[in-house]
Amino acid sequence: MKRISLILALLGIGSILLFQAGCRKAEKSAQESKPVVQTPPKTVAVAKPAPEPVKAKPEPAKPVPAPAKPEPVSEPPKPEAVVPKAAVQEAAATAEPNASGPRIKFDNLIHDFGDMDPDSSNVCEFGFKNVGDALLKILNVKTDCGCTVFTLEKKEYAPGESGTLKIKYHSVARGGAVTRRTVVTSNDPIEPNVTLTMKGKVVERIAYEPTKLNLLLKGGDQAPPTVTLTSLDGKPFSIKGVKASANAISAEFDPAVEATKFVLQLKVDKEQLQKISNGIVEIELTHPAAKSVTIPFSALTRFKLNPPTIILFDAEPGKPIVRDGITVLNNYQENFEIESVNSKEGITKVVKKEQISNGYMFSLQITPPDSAGTQRFSDEISIQIKDGELLKIKCQGFYTRKKK
Repeated sequence: MKRISLILALLGIGSILLFQAGCRKAEKSAQESKPVVQTPPKTVAVAKPAPEPVKAKPEPAKPVPAPAKPEPVSEPPKPEAVVPKAAVQEAAATAEPNASGPRIKFDNLIHDFGDMDPDSSNVCEFGFKNVGDALLKILNVKTDCGCTVFTLEKKEYAPGESGTLKIKYHSVARGGAVTRRTVVTSNDPIEPNVTLTMKGKVVERIAYEPTKLNLLLKGGDQAPPTVTLTSLDGKPFSIKGVKASANAISAEFDPAVEATKFVLQLKVDKEQLQKISNGIVEIELTHPAAKSVTIPFSALTRFKLNPPTIILFDAEPGKPIVRDGITVLNNYQENFEIESVNSKEGITKVVKKEQISNGYMFSLQITPPDSAGTQRFSDEISIQIKDGELLKIKCQGFYTRKKK
């Protein structure tokens, strides 16, 4: 009986243990099922790793992921847009109509006058348009010589508005090719300065010889100078007048006579000629394409001063400066005497004078006056030739600058 009771007790205890183990297993399985139901937190946590398919880099080689990788490849265009700044500017300059701001565009940048008459007025026009999207302002128009003038109706042009720049060129008297330029400055941000070019060829209608007159003052035995005038286009003309610098040259002519060629004899007034060493003689004509011819002349004066101007540096008030080697020469090898040498300001005197071949050589002593707060001083030395001309030497002096 005892044995049977023990066996029954053991079976009871085993059943209880088995029941508890089953409960624990059921509880554990219930606990495991709860996290599975809480998918939201898992999806948040997994959403980030989800990109980890990228980790599966073996798959990029497959055709499906390969297209996904071009997206990083699409980013290289960014460096392309940054690198070629010059190309961007060039493109902006080319795309004039679409550029931001005012843009000036000329119809033509070069005008060819072709053949032009000497000393004639020639007019050309340069049309332009504001092809930008803002108000165009013409700031300046600069020509390269005084023989060119321009006219402009106004200085401001709205987008799409056109204008015209008229330029008048007065041709030179001598024949040959000519080129003149005009620079137009505006508020165009891409091309603020535009150069317009005019060119042509001046064709002479009258030929003349000599092209320069070299005159002498010595004696009356020299032949009077002559000028030969010839019509190159066969059109007859007459002489209307003769004018010269200081009235040193004149001529006799009949304005009623017409011809295709003239030999004009000139008269030289030596007294007037002595007053100048260079000048021009202008012969007025009635030729339709040549109103006048201009011939330069130079005269060999009787006397030559060397130097014609004395310049002194680092002068000090009251401290004399001596200049040697000052000469007065006669260009015609004539004998002469110097009557006197005077100083306008009384600061120059002759310390030495000697006769040399065809003239004299001086040594002058110049004593700078009190500076009186100025940086320079001047004087004029007059040399009177006996029974002749009065020659003048200019003197310019600069005081020593005091160190600060």
